[in-house]
Amino acid sequence: MGVSRRMPSRLRISMSYNIPRRSWLISITYLLISSTVWVVQAGNRQEYQYRDDAIENKLICAGKLADYAACQCDPSAGEYSCINAQFVDANVFLDIATNYKYIKSVTFHGNNFQDLTSTPLFGSDSQSGLIKLNLSANYIVNLNSNALRNMPNLQVLDISNNEIVFRPRDVDFLTHTPHLTQLYMRRAFTVTINRTQQFDLMLEMFRQAKLEHLQVLDLSYNFIHNVPFEIACPFPALRTLDLRQNFLKNFIVNETCIKEVNTINLSRNQFYVIPSDFRALADKAQPETFLLRNQFYCDCNSKDFITWLRSTKSVREKNSLVCDRASPKMYVGARIAEVPLGKLTCDEPLFTSQSATPYAYFSIITLLVYLNF
Repeated sequence: MGVSRRMPSRLRISMSYNIPRRSWLISITYLLISSTVWVVQAGNRQEYQYRDDAIENKLICAGKLADYAACQCDPSAGEYSCINAQFVDANVFLDIATNYKYIKSVTFHGNNFQDLTSTPLFGSDSQSGLIKLNLSANYIVNLNSNALRNMPNLQVLDISNNEIVFRPRDVDFLTHTPHLTQLYMRRAFTVTINRTQQFDLMLEMFRQAKLEHLQVLDLSYNFIHNVPFEIACPFPALRTLDLRQNFLKNFIVNETCIKEVNTINLSRNQFYVIPSDFRALADKAQPETFLLRNQFYCDCNSKDFITWLRSTKSVREKNSLVCDRASPKMYVGARIAEVPLGKLTCDEPLFTSQSATPYAYFSIITLLVYLNF
């Protein structure tokens, strides 16, 4: 009795069309190779298209930076940037100075420079056209006093999101940039030891810099508990002081140095009440100078600061401020401008150990923000 064997389908197809098996295999192989080549060529065409677009837009860098897709250079506009290129050697700035004459704006963000160079970043030649320098998020610890030399017309400097430790030998770091108008130091120094010494060195750096044109100073997200009394005095042209997201419970500075400042942002600090000495200072400032979005407590002891808040002209957006905690609890979330003072009590414990829990939580949230979570 014979055994019936089912012929493989691919062989049946070959035989039904009278195609030799070897020829069929060659045809399939050729088809697979052709398809692979087409896919590779398509990918190459797309890659070439990206590169052609970059060339057309003049964004491909010259020199060593040409090897990094994270770097883009536009010599016609004088703009050069390397975002998340993971450079560890700050001497990379020399490559820009070597290959380009017109340098107006430079951004190196998301790299791993621990130290700025002890010599001028862009070398010995003066970069008189450089207006903006962004060195944010580079894990910079040491500034080095000569790093900004030969940038006489720099107007915007961003050294935010670093781990800066101020050293006595670097207090002249900003003396080479007398025309700065904007200085961003958001989360620039997060070291928690020797805070008093660090702030003294920072203030001395500001004094020596003689930044008579500085209009914007951003010191937000820096774990600041107390602001130096003379913080605004080195900057006669200062208009904006940003101190958001710190740990301030009060703000006492030299009032003569903030007369011309029109924006002082104290939001997301620890102003649970508004102290009387701050109220006296604020009344001497320009109208709507202060931003005070904080977690305010409203109870029978809050009547003085609430009454002041309703009458003062120095707080911007004051009608949007609310009671984060209140006694009685029914006024939690109520607008401070509208909460009935006569109905506030002291029956609810607002400042007990139990009430510390949400503020410990607030500190944790703040820390996570600092760490980019």
